[in-house]
Amino acid sequence: MSRSEKIIITPELLDHLSELAKMKLSEEEKRLFLKDLNRILDYFSIIDEVDASNIEPAFHILGLSNVMREDEINGDSLTQDEALSNAPQKEEGYIKAPRMV
Repeated sequence: MSRSEKIIITPELLDHLSELAKMKLSEEEKRLFLKDLNRILDYFSIIDEVDASNIEPAFHILGLSNVMREDEINGDSLTQDEALSNAPQKEEGYIKAPRMV
């Protein structure tokens, strides 16, 4: 479909789309959806007229990269024995926990 072709949601197309979406629409809802969906498509046709060939795609509007700090060890850390000292069950230097299935 070329950019110049205008898409129009017909009552038949709306019935098909609502069936695919498993939506049951009343006649009033169908009338409102037809009007709203066609207005939305009109807005997209206006956007399609903009020449964006010289604009680089952006995946995030702020251009941020990783904003988290680097992991650093500050101060003394626990030894393995200290870390296991309050564990209810231990086995071979690890905390023993119930088997999860």
